[in-house]
Amino acid sequence: MGEDKNIIKSVDKAFRIIELMAQESRPMGVTEISKRLKINKSTVHATLNTLLGKGYFEQDAEGGKYRLGIAFAQIANASLNSMDFRNKAKPVIARLSKQINETVHMVILRQGKVVYIEKQESVQSMRIHTEIGKSQPCHCTGVGKVMLAWMDPEESKQLIREHGLPRLTDKTITDEAALYKHLEEIRQKGYAIDDEENEKGLRCVAAPIMDYSGRVIAAISIAGPTTRISTDSLEKMAELVVEAGLEISSKLGSGLTN
Repeated sequence: MGEDKNIIKSVDKAFRIIELMAQESRPMGVTEISKRLKINKSTVHATLNTLLGKGYFEQDAEGGKYRLGIAFAQIANASLNSMDFRNKAKPVIARLSKQINETVHMVILRQGKVVYIEKQESVQSMRIHTEIGKSQPCHCTGVGKVMLAWMDPEESKQLIREHGLPRLTDKTITDEAALYKHLEEIRQKGYAIDDEENEKGLRCVAAPIMDYSGRVIAAISIAGPTTRISTDSLEKMAELVVEAGLEISSKLGSGLTN
């Protein structure tokens, strides 16, 4: 079978590099990429530098390894807007919010922080104030901890090194070892709790949303004041938010079930 004459070799190689980097989800050097893809080192270097100049790759100051850049996050966000990702999630989010009469959020990860892309507010007079497009740290939010927990360990460590673990309340986890242990517990339970770690008087419980490949691409949470969300009610809320996460995941092609 002959080679397809319609294929532009340079473009094909560029996308092979991009796909490898996305699959590995960690910084990689020219030599490793060259060996993995059997592409000449000079070609890999030229391709990476071209994409680097466009914002599609970033390069570590130390070691010179490359990783996917912010331009891909912008494309991913535009893709979410142009697809029916949020439309598929909206009925689930609205039903869950009505069921528990609390605010429900859906977020994605962007530039090392979680970004709110959908919400259904509680109708109660006392409610939390959030805005679509607003970003929050990962280490002290339920949705952020969910994203960290199911992320590649090296990627999560890189994110934490870049953004740190600033203290927002007296309950914020600021020790790396303690956070990594906490993330392992989250993976085992299947959900995360923010118990006034991001804001005093606020609790939330969050669960992952996965795509067809089983990769966590978003998170969903129930959030409200501690006066209404007691520690005794968190287990039941966790059950509901996990079910909602699984339902949205199934709409996105995931084969996960309870």
